[in-house]
Amino acid sequence: MEKRAKRPGTNEPVNVLVVGVGHLGKQHARVYRELEGVRLVGVVDTDPEKARAVGTLLDVPHHHEATPQLLSTVQAASVVTPTPTHLDVALRLIEQGISVLVEKPMTSSLQQAHTLLEAARHHGVTLQVGHIERFNPVVLAALPHIREPVFIECDRIHPFSFRSIETSVVLDLMIHDIDIVLNLVSSPVAQLDAVGTRVLSGTEDLANARITFENGCTAIFKASRVAIQKNRKMRIFASRSYLSLDYVAKTGMRISFKDGYDRDRIDFKKMASLEESQGAYPLFTQYFNIEQLNISSEEPLKGELQAFLFAVRTGKEPVVTGEHGVQAIDIATQMLEKIQTSQEAFEARRRGGRKG
Repeated sequence: MEKRAKRPGTNEPVNVLVVGVGHLGKQHARVYRELEGVRLVGVVDTDPEKARAVGTLLDVPHHHEATPQLLSTVQAASVVTPTPTHLDVALRLIEQGISVLVEKPMTSSLQQAHTLLEAARHHGVTLQVGHIERFNPVVLAALPHIREPVFIECDRIHPFSFRSIETSVVLDLMIHDIDIVLNLVSSPVAQLDAVGTRVLSGTEDLANARITFENGCTAIFKASRVAIQKNRKMRIFASRSYLSLDYVAKTGMRISFKDGYDRDRIDFKKMASLEESQGAYPLFTQYFNIEQLNISSEEPLKGELQAFLFAVRTGKEPVVTGEHGVQAIDIATQMLEKIQTSQEAFEARRRGGRKG
């Protein structure tokens, strides 16, 4: 079939549709409504009342289904429906030549992710995956300072949400950090381990994982949706620097060696003795630079949607490609398989049996 992606003319706005206007989808619609160079032609939701409420609030047409007539007016769309529906919804749009931003996780399975990617390639449309943390100002401020990381720690702790129980915490939360780490570490995965458990829902609510890359870098992931408060942090260690990022507080700190630092020439016993009288901080700053990162106040979703619209308009590759989405799902799937294997082994031991 001939490729027929629909793209706007040079001076024309991008006609956009938002499919799914739940908690996150209505934010997509709001930001599109605020941006220049875009026309929000409508919102769609299978819940007519939800579609009506968002459409009325933003003064745009609302629909309970995406009719052929409606799709004929659309060049790009955000797919913000429940994860199990991503493939069917996005495929229908792609087959009409409509570029799509599919919220994370890209699909429910690796096979579905490959299907979606191939369809986007076949029809020549833009496929961007909604890994919004790539556009987090804290992450963007840190990127210029990250060189060949050797150890990365990721903590993502959230209160329980009844909106996300259809997917494991690995696909719901941890996948954000999986995507960022894969973007930072340009090396194949050498080893992967993961454990997890169900607490409040029918899927994993807690998970810990470790990835070792062929270049020697190790990444540790911790995700939980059994908490009272949010805690989203990342610590990145390189050979001569350390970055501490706090997504919730919107802060970042970089510590690096001062020129001439040589650990083989430092008398650590003497420094330990001086520390008792002088304190650790004055001694620490003799050898290290401590720098607070300059964090922008830009809304991550705004940056994400602007990047999507630019890719739709120009036909250039988006910041977070379909390939990136597939890679993240691939790693997440391997983690889920490891979790299942460990759970089966535990059950076998508990029953006093032996796993074959």
